[in-house]
Amino acid sequence: MIRLLFISTICVVVAYFILQSRLTKNSEDQPIFLRTDKIANAHHTIINTKSHSLITPDSFQLEILKRDYSNLWAHLNHLYFTNDIIAGKEYYTEDWFKQLNNQYTGTIKSTIKREDKEHNLHIINWDDDNLLCTAIDSNIVLHYYYPSKIIKKTKATLAIVLLLQGDHWRVDALRIINESNIDEFEKTSEEKKSLTQWPFFNTKKYSTYYKQAIL
Repeated sequence: MIRLLFISTICVVVAYFILQSRLTKNSEDQPIFLRTDKIANAHHTIINTKSHSLITPDSFQLEILKRDYSNLWAHLNHLYFTNDIIAGKEYYTEDWFKQLNNQYTGTIKSTIKREDKEHNLHIINWDDDNLLCTAIDSNIVLHYYYPSKIIKKTKATLAIVLLLQGDHWRVDALRIINESNIDEFEKTSEEKKSLTQWPFFNTKKYSTYYKQAIL
């Protein structure tokens, strides 16, 4: 009787691990739009929007933009921390991904973690086909968390070009206009890194949009 119970227990355990393996494999085989985005789901920020464009998106389009922009930042922060270019691929255009791939040196775990707390997204150009958005994100509140328990707070302004491709808005170009400390203290070499370690894409082809945005 004890032997039969033991064999039954072993069979149940083996069956459980086989089922878990199949479920994991099926999850990996799912189309990307059916997968759970744990990085985006764990991300929370405040996004304020204002349109300066002649063509203004409606409330539904704005909600989609804000959702995707928040998810994009979740993956930009993840990219900053790990150099993992694959996780956020669905929020990058092909050109942006190629640029990241050209600079890719493998995943790493940085000692500095970044969180974005608040955005003020000014829509400068909203294309009439609703597929392109050029914006200035001003006074972005960023927190950098250091191993020494120091939290450095900065405000940044950047210009960004987003393209609606597939199910998501994707970043196609990004340029940092400025970033400065909110709390002033002496910068160590590690702290200076936070101001320079940004994903960057050559914005030459969008020079007209940026001139309009910045002016």
